[in-house]
Amino acid sequence: MVSPRWRRLLRRPHVAALGLLLAASLAGCVSVPSGGPVVSVPITQGPGGQNQPYPQAIAQPPRTGWQPEDIVAGFLAAAASLGAQQQIARDYLTSAGNRAWTPGWSAIVYGSEPTVARPVYTGTGSKEQATITIGGSVQATLSGNGSYAVPSASATGEMAGGPPTFTLRKVDGQWRISHAPQDLLLTSYQFQYDYQLRNLYFFDPTTSYLVPDPVYVPLEATAASQILNGLVDDLIHPPAGDWLTRGATRTAFPKNTTTIGDVTLSGGTAAVNLGGPIAKLPEGTLNQLLPQVSAQLLWTLTGSGQNGPAVQSVELSVGGKPWSPLNSDLNPVQELHQSAKYSPPTGASSLFYYVNSAGNLLSSDGPEGKPQKIAHVGTGYSQIAVSPDGDYIAALSNGSLFIGPIAGPLVRRAGSGYTSISWDPDDNLWATTGGQIVMLHGAAPSNQPQGKPVPVTVTYLDGAVNAGPFTALRVAPDGVRVAIIVGGTALNFGAIVSQAGGRPGQASVDIVLSPFSVSASSGTFTSVTWYGPDNVIALRDPGPVITEYPVDGGSSTSIPAQPRMSWITASLNNALIAGLPGGAMAADASLSGSWMPIGGTGVSAVYPG
Repeated sequence: MVSPRWRRLLRRPHVAALGLLLAASLAGCVSVPSGGPVVSVPITQGPGGQNQPYPQAIAQPPRTGWQPEDIVAGFLAAAASLGAQQQIARDYLTSAGNRAWTPGWSAIVYGSEPTVARPVYTGTGSKEQATITIGGSVQATLSGNGSYAVPSASATGEMAGGPPTFTLRKVDGQWRISHAPQDLLLTSYQFQYDYQLRNLYFFDPTTSYLVPDPVYVPLEATAASQILNGLVDDLIHPPAGDWLTRGATRTAFPKNTTTIGDVTLSGGTAAVNLGGPIAKLPEGTLNQLLPQVSAQLLWTLTGSGQNGPAVQSVELSVGGKPWSPLNSDLNPVQELHQSAKYSPPTGASSLFYYVNSAGNLLSSDGPEGKPQKIAHVGTGYSQIAVSPDGDYIAALSNGSLFIGPIAGPLVRRAGSGYTSISWDPDDNLWATTGGQIVMLHGAAPSNQPQGKPVPVTVTYLDGAVNAGPFTALRVAPDGVRVAIIVGGTALNFGAIVSQAGGRPGQASVDIVLSPFSVSASSGTFTSVTWYGPDNVIALRDPGPVITEYPVDGGSSTSIPAQPRMSWITASLNNALIAGLPGGAMAADASLSGSWMPIGGTGVSAVYPG
């Protein structure tokens, strides 16, 4: 019985792509980066009419006379066929092997087909028992406790605990597997086709709004309730190895919360009954907590119907008693708009800023708006950033950093070699300097609104330090996630974690890298900007090339560029603005390459953030 749970994917950015990144599904083919040339293979529509590429692979039962290596190869193909076809894999097992094989969703993911070594025969008589070792370049492992992990020898693609092995013996003259690894052994293609992207939603450290956390769900789950149960289970028990739940975010679910019965789906309403410590809380505490719990459930489950009706609302019960928020006319069914106050921040703003050739800081409400002078800040700046609340401005000139109130004088800060700047919602300024990342905390004396630069340590999920060099960054509208350009050739995503586990303070700060990264096939990433809570847009030279990338590692989208574009800035549902030679600017309101000139000249126009 295959478990309905799924696991998160964690891998080091230098490991070859798992076929999940930038997978284009246009014109009936999918392109998968593998560290070399892009390979295109035919695909067909996925089950349920979903826009998920899915190959028509049919598992085959064992045939008479097959040798041990044939049996193992056939078993691997059948075991990778999730859903009902996986039952065929059990035809390759002995009776005892069948009882012992309970793989769940544990898996080892290989860059290509795992290799089946020649058998080693043991036992008395004529080759009564055989052992076969599986080889290949391992890209990630899917652990049984809820998360993917990178092999400790990931740089070489080897398995830290040794390669998987199969034991076989003859049954009625035919070879069968008496011992099989509990892990599914999948190729990157098989993993891509067997799983779909979904988002869990956790709160930022202040519990003010939700932050999306991408996960993969099994495409071939046997029932919609399995998907919903798995999503709720991961909300209650987020795996310790997840990049966003290791201090960057928090959950409203009390520790050791349980579910009573299965999550059910009827008419688009998912019914969730919670138990455990949450059911023992005083009514007043529950009324404060459950709106947040309900919001996490709503945002996570909405739209998650699998091969059936999509979830449109949630009915929440605690200890079997339906819960209704105050002022809701005692209606226990909650829809997404009722949790709008916790919506993931989009950073949407039609107002953008730039410095003109006369050294004036201007703002404009959209590309066609009339520019308004805010202050005279001087000339010579190559880049600016305005805080989300519009209170502060930072600027770069010849590698030096200047900060000040939006309408006040800019003051040069200590240090040199600054290459990029970005504000978070708490007026903390993040910057790259000398190939490293620093943060200037916003809670400082009013005459010096940002404190001393605090070094930021960037680590992989396994704790190893990424030394950079970091050439550019941009903080997400939620202030929790950050897009980072590493060495000009890699676009990474990370979660901001302070030593204290809350908002970054004067103590040292960590950024834990996401498993998702993008490697430039050629050229160098020069600029990156967030476009809502789920996507970033990056500029790459030569070309130039503009691409929109989902933070969850989904399919990318190309945006036609104009020659010699030097920077970009974006805001959800607003025009993409780019810099042209001579300080000219152009805007694309449709993100389709329909560029129109903007009057006047400007230095590095930016939306807030």
